[in-house]
Amino acid sequence: MTVMSIEECVAVASVVIRQTGATILRRTAMRADRNIQQRGTIAKWLLAAPILWAPTVSAEDLTISREILPIRQVSLESPSGTSPESSFSMLLQQPEEVSDDWLWQNGRPEVSGWHEDDHWVAKHDRPGQDGWSGQDWEAGKMPEPNAAGDELQPLPSVYAGYDDGFVIASGANTGLDVDRQPYSLRINGYGQLRHTVFDSRSTNPSLNQLQLKRARIILSGHAFSTDLTYFVQLDGRSTAGDALRLLDYYLDFDIGHRWLGLTEHRLGFKTGLYKMPFSFARWTSGKEFQFADRSMASAFFDVNRSLAWGLYGRIDTPLAPLDWEVALFNGLVTGGAETGSSGQLDNNPAVSIRLSSFPIGTWGANDIADLEFHEQLATRVGAGFAVSTIDRTGMTEFSEPLVVDSGLPLANLLPASASSYTASLYSIDASMKYRGLSFTSEYYFRSISNIEGTLLPTLFDQGFWLEAGYFLTPHEWQVLARWSRVQGNSGTLGARDQSSDEVAAGFVRYFRNQHIKLTMDATHLNGASINSATLDIAPGDDGWLYRTQLQFSF
Repeated sequence: MTVMSIEECVAVASVVIRQTGATILRRTAMRADRNIQQRGTIAKWLLAAPILWAPTVSAEDLTISREILPIRQVSLESPSGTSPESSFSMLLQQPEEVSDDWLWQNGRPEVSGWHEDDHWVAKHDRPGQDGWSGQDWEAGKMPEPNAAGDELQPLPSVYAGYDDGFVIASGANTGLDVDRQPYSLRINGYGQLRHTVFDSRSTNPSLNQLQLKRARIILSGHAFSTDLTYFVQLDGRSTAGDALRLLDYYLDFDIGHRWLGLTEHRLGFKTGLYKMPFSFARWTSGKEFQFADRSMASAFFDVNRSLAWGLYGRIDTPLAPLDWEVALFNGLVTGGAETGSSGQLDNNPAVSIRLSSFPIGTWGANDIADLEFHEQLATRVGAGFAVSTIDRTGMTEFSEPLVVDSGLPLANLLPASASSYTASLYSIDASMKYRGLSFTSEYYFRSISNIEGTLLPTLFDQGFWLEAGYFLTPHEWQVLARWSRVQGNSGTLGARDQSSDEVAAGFVRYFRNQHIKLTMDATHLNGASINSATLDIAPGDDGWLYRTQLQFSF
């Protein structure tokens, strides 16, 4: 049994009395009349009393109980500007080594309580609001109540100010819970710098160019309510010259959640300039592609964007939830052209609808690639339909549909007596992901019927694209393969079928998922049926197309 000396006993008793007395006196002072303005000063001296007369004991000279802190220095301050309801803070110098069983009265200090100057504010003396830093409390800074009476909460690790330009800065994953805020603005963007080389084997010219294929700035968020969202997207790609065009601008209102008491996204209204609900290839964002760009078939049977309004929602089925969307828009334009203005459009609106579901597993992000490396099979299926009557009063629309396999506009082949026709398009798609393997396919049908002013029969075209990817190393190196085909009789006005093919292979190096990646692919064309500056493919192209693309997004 160890016998303590008189000096050691006195030292232990001093520490115990100091702690016990400080606790009792502080709590007594806290119960004092809240209207006495001098309470902070009185409590300060009351708490300081047992410390002033207690002997100084170093941590090295005395081994004490786990319940007693080896104090080296204590400073007591009553910060200026504090309210009568607020207690002063007790600053304790951090010991050289802090273990899990280092305690101070009500418990070990939280990690968030530590400061850069190695001090912490005792848990029972800190203000109760989450997000307060001890540093602000020491400086006597009190949050002011807002108009609604709520106490202001500082944003965690978010900074704004001037630093060689106006800057808003933040750490990653700050937990702002933006989806629950009625007013919000999110800024995103991405760019794709592409080097394209086309080795022509036909009369078409070869190509060797550096281009900025997509330069997008996206503004999105909520206004007035979390049920009302907006989306604005600008594009400054090099193929558009010096113009900065408005690519998307639409509002989305969750009617079911706001007015009918339904869960979110069960019934909504959408209006503005946006992608029409039809094909999976168009619905997928350009930054989520595996190859540098879409396939030849998806461009041939494209509907693209338009000014529209529509409805969307979700229906529960025994197999899986079914998402649906329908839109009424300016006109059906295939081949990738936008109907962003009323000039050169006819008076016949178009209608489109898309259905999609995830029958097996959890798909996760919208990526085609299996970046999550699914341990369980995940599948996605969808279908679309679009129809419109197009007449010569709207030459923008009348001249857009292309034919197989020359890729020329249908209007160039029709006799001058042809005044209008009805275009109907159908699509069906299926995708899967499993352990780094991804497979996606989409099939299209198009009919050109009721060609007024002629005796021409219904023209029928079809096509598809099949695409597969596999990660050699998860989340990093991916190899790709694709086959795309367009076939039909539109190029001969119903006389016989023609076709054109695209076969491609490539690889992707993901440095930071979709945020930073390098794509290299090689495509063989045997007579392209499209005219797309975005894909760097011209009508009748025959040869090898090589693309190297660096993508950066935030």
